[in-house]
Amino acid sequence: MPTPFTHTIIMHNILKTLTLTVVVAACSSAHNEAEDHHHHHSDIIHVSAAQMANADIETGLPETRLMGRQIHCSGMADVPPNSRADIAAPLGGFVRKAPHYEGAQVKKGDVLVSLTHPNYIQMQQDYLDAESQMAFLKRDYERQEQLKEGEAASSKRVQETKSNYMTMKARRNGLHNQLLIAGLNPEKISTNGIEPMVHLRAPFDGIISSETVNYGKQVGPEDVLYQMYDPSHMHLELQVFPKDLALLEIGQQLRYRIQGTDEWRNGHIVLLGGGVNPTTRTVRVHAHPDEHDARLRPGVFLQAVIHVDTEEASTLPESAFEVEEGVYYVFVVHEEGFRRKPIKIGRKSEGYVEILEPLTEEVVVRGAYYLTEVEESDHDH
Repeated sequence: MPTPFTHTIIMHNILKTLTLTVVVAACSSAHNEAEDHHHHHSDIIHVSAAQMANADIETGLPETRLMGRQIHCSGMADVPPNSRADIAAPLGGFVRKAPHYEGAQVKKGDVLVSLTHPNYIQMQQDYLDAESQMAFLKRDYERQEQLKEGEAASSKRVQETKSNYMTMKARRNGLHNQLLIAGLNPEKISTNGIEPMVHLRAPFDGIISSETVNYGKQVGPEDVLYQMYDPSHMHLELQVFPKDLALLEIGQQLRYRIQGTDEWRNGHIVLLGGGVNPTTRTVRVHAHPDEHDARLRPGVFLQAVIHVDTEEASTLPESAFEVEEGVYYVFVVHEEGFRRKPIKIGRKSEGYVEILEPLTEEVVVRGAYYLTEVEESDHDH
């Protein structure tokens, strides 16, 4: 039978055990609270305003963009045949004026080249002579017609005067057209007399793309003196492989950029080529920019992405994401800083990523890499 002393010792041990249990439990609870407190605050990344500015951090909301399959291709800028012109002297001559340089903008009717040559003078003399003789023969023919009506002239005489008049009229008309081809104005010559120079004029508003002319140079009909084009009709000539042609249709949207630049512009398909180029084994696709692009010049090389099976999607730029073990994260704006959040993604296109879940919160769209470094630094401490 236990004695009072023994009972006292047992009770003391029980109290000691209970006290130790309470202390351990309290310590464990305090430790868990500390861990919870640390875990709660480790999710928030604190960045000062100065750090935001120095790291060039930008925030924003998801952007709706067209996403779909893509066909990558290349090509060059060009203009239609009616928007290009080679300026040449149909009858040759000696250059007396050539005021424009390559790259100059000219208006329709501006004088590009002025030439002289004895042949031009002779042609004008022949025209004026033919015009004068034609007028004389016309009056003679009309007079013979009147005499015939009064039976004072024979039919043979009337026919002779008519033949002479028609022959001279044909000659005069031929010289008239030759003067027009040469760049001379027959009506002006009839009124003011012989022009000492022939002026070749711009056929439309445009830009001089090349010049191979100088003062005093003798040129022939085969010599191209200037080349020019109309930039308002600039288009894109893209080369697509035949296997992709079935996926294309008129009106499809595309994005293009000048090779070596970073700026993308929008365009659309206007015409699909019919034949396969035997050298490149590609098909030509004719496209237009959605807006006038002053950067384009004939022959400039382009890179393009044609969107196929497109649909609108919510997207963020690639710079908004942190990738860790295959999981994509974004940094959501929080009242105390930024909070890292995992997010499901879909397709990628031209530096943008589709997000597959609703995201109404503002997130970091540029500078996520800096927040990743800050987060890793905090964990190290």
